[in-house]
Amino acid sequence: MRRTAERELGDDIDWLGVMALMTGCELVAWAVAAFVGIAPLPLLGTNLAFAFIALAVALVVRLLVTRTKPSPTWPAMICAALLVALGASLFSALKYSIPALVPFWLDPHLDWAERALFGAPPWQLLNWALGWATMTVDRIYGAWLPTQLVVLFLVILARPSPAKSKALACYAAAWFLIGIIAATAFSSAGPVFYDRAIGGTQYAALHATLVRHDAWMVIATSDAMWAAHASGHPGLVSGISAVPSMHVAISLWMVLTARALAPKLAPMAWAYFAFILIASVQLGWHYASDGIAGCLGLAALWALTHPRPHSRPGSAPAP
Repeated sequence: MRRTAERELGDDIDWLGVMALMTGCELVAWAVAAFVGIAPLPLLGTNLAFAFIALAVALVVRLLVTRTKPSPTWPAMICAALLVALGASLFSALKYSIPALVPFWLDPHLDWAERALFGAPPWQLLNWALGWATMTVDRIYGAWLPTQLVVLFLVILARPSPAKSKALACYAAAWFLIGIIAATAFSSAGPVFYDRAIGGTQYAALHATLVRHDAWMVIATSDAMWAAHASGHPGLVSGISAVPSMHVAISLWMVLTARALAPKLAPMAWAYFAFILIASVQLGWHYASDGIAGCLGLAALWALTHPRPHSRPGSAPAP
């Protein structure tokens, strides 16, 4: 069976194996959470559509930019799309269950620490400096999910190498270990949900500022997420978790992946990472601490990921 898989999937079997393992862990965790009644059914159909659309976009981009055929076999690409869709579906369901398993507890501590450290909530400081750009920041930040998904499939379409295997194994592990395990331990809602989750009017000024600057994407999305949380009826947009920030963690993954696979694109990746790090705080999705936690988690996973050397001639060395 191993030889058959290697023949069909080639060197891509390494990272596909890690992706399958992480998806299996998510499946087990979801089954337990669903059994105790805190996890909803995964939205597999919707995520399948997203995954295959992203794969199609990545194929077109690769053809336009490099004019070369994708390196993975079709079985590898289809397996990857299926695993990405299943993993995303399970991740969303598990993320929705976090507050039921561990109620939000970290927000007051982070709020106090950051006010003491910075003298004011970090979002407020950023608004003083960049408030004029809030509407634009809101729109660009809102495109993070499709952006990272297309980047993921562009990496999947790259030629096999230890660097590629390292990047994709790290990506798969990050969503479960950082996005579910760590997020459950550090259960928190984030500034945009603070008043509704913890109580009081600590962040009333944040909401008023977002409304004044017409940041309708963060307002509409956060309202839908809170409605799903409060009603117990999850939808396409649901699941509240602030620490660690997966937006920042995966943006750092883009940087490290660009350095390993496409160094010329690294400056662009760094710029995007810096934007997401700042925007996540300015828009109130995250505390400043969330991005730091996401970076530390992703950097640790990257350092600990060591794929086996490929036997194929010309494979790039692992970074």
